[in-house]
Amino acid sequence: MNKEKTVFIIPGFKHKPTNKAYKEIARMLKKEGYKPVLINVPWKQTTISENAQYFLKKYKKINTKKKYMLGFSFGAMIAFIASTKVSASGLILCSLSPYFKEDLLKASTRFLSSITQQRYRDFSKLHCASLAKKIKAKKILMLYGAKEEKSLIKRVNKAYSQIPSRRKYLISIKKVEHNIGDRRYLHTIHQIARELN
Repeated sequence: MNKEKTVFIIPGFKHKPTNKAYKEIARMLKKEGYKPVLINVPWKQTTISENAQYFLKKYKKINTKKKYMLGFSFGAMIAFIASTKVSASGLILCSLSPYFKEDLLKASTRFLSSITQQRYRDFSKLHCASLAKKIKAKKILMLYGAKEEKSLIKRVNKAYSQIPSRRKYLISIKKVEHNIGDRRYLHTIHQIARELN
């Protein structure tokens, strides 16, 4: 288990690690000398903070020289939160979700299900600007599709500006929507994996 480079792949909300896109990412990263660890997040009846705790337990169990986190959408939020608690050689945030305290509208959650209300209460405690300053990753890459929702693009750019690291990179992928399985998205991940050391 002690290969030099381990990359943890955290899928998006309700996605399974068996989805074609994540299997493809794992295959590409393996080719570039990484040991991929696909995380099966228990999404049901859980909040993003609980998901991050779950991920951290898995992360701490594996002891390798270099550890990387790659997350998509809600998976990117999990990686973002986790990277404030543990060190990582690299952090790859793909389409970071706009569900931090600063993004939430003061809308009524009265008519939402109890788990959705719980999730919103949890989101409202996650202050992106404060978390960004605590990231312990040596290198940070933030990717997003140029055709994603405006709120997501705004969040990614804002979070990027709030991360104090000098080794941070922001990559916009042309003509791509919120879909990590898009060939252009996969190609970009492959390109950065080669240069991540």
